[in-house]
Amino acid sequence: MPFELLVDEAAVLPLRAIAFQSLLLLVAIAIEAGVLRGRLKLGFQPSIRYAASLNLFTTVLGWFLFLGLEPVAPPLLRTQIISYILFGQFYNNGLSGSLGAVVIATGLVIFFVTFWVKAKGLEWLTLEIGTPIVDYTPPTLTRRRYGYTRRTPQDPPTTPAHTLAVLHANAWSFSAILLLLVLRYGLEVLS
Repeated sequence: MPFELLVDEAAVLPLRAIAFQSLLLLVAIAIEAGVLRGRLKLGFQPSIRYAASLNLFTTVLGWFLFLGLEPVAPPLLRTQIISYILFGQFYNNGLSGSLGAVVIATGLVIFFVTFWVKAKGLEWLTLEIGTPIVDYTPPTLTRRRYGYTRRTPQDPPTTPAHTLAVLHANAWSFSAILLLLVLRYGLEVLS
């Protein structure tokens, strides 16, 4: 009996969405590992480990948030969400006209929340592993009244290198994912 119940429940699994999410996750890990390796001067394996850990954590956290917030969404929005996840297209209802603004706003919020979670996750990972990432930034020259001088300790601190690396990695991976989504749905619209 439990196996039949599992098969009945599996009939509604969004396998296309799961496969596409896995593809996007692999693309994001590869891009972010390259950016972290270049920006933080890490080796191949540590950069891939950091990128994979951070992306898997944010993906799992995102799905938990989504599954927690979806039941409390208004019925029109729930219909759109379910239609998009199960069938890859939006359902025509009263919300269809303003859906573009909702998708763009949601994408921006997701970008910044993901960036924050990944930056804090990288800090936490480096503390737990015990190998902190060295924020080496060469001293910069600043223009003073009588010429250029080196930065002094009383100057305001700059943004840590690992935070900038995570921002660049997140931006590159989100851009690649956006391009893949445009290609996927753009080609479906043309055919």
